[in-house]
Amino acid sequence: MQRLAKTPEKRTALVRGAYLLAVLMASYAAIWVLTGFMGIVLLHLGSVRSEAAIFSTLLGFVLYPALVIAALAAKRPLRLWVVLMAASAFLAVVCDYWGVS
Repeated sequence: MQRLAKTPEKRTALVRGAYLLAVLMASYAAIWVLTGFMGIVLLHLGSVRSEAAIFSTLLGFVLYPALVIAALAAKRPLRLWVVLMAASAFLAVVCDYWGVS
């Protein structure tokens, strides 16, 4: 009997751990695309390449924890991730179109 009682607790911990890992990885992917997009936008606005890279990277460092907290606090996380992944795909296409060599 004790073995059956402990199984749901372990499953819950695994689900929570998997969800946390998914949140961290998806947030990183979204911020990665946003950082690249901001760097390209700043470059097209006339900023020096090194300053655009540093500013967009620092912006990514600020936005990543905020996005993780928002994702963990969301009442409907699936909707949040659909919007974020759609926006990330759009920004990736724009970055590819504006690509800088």
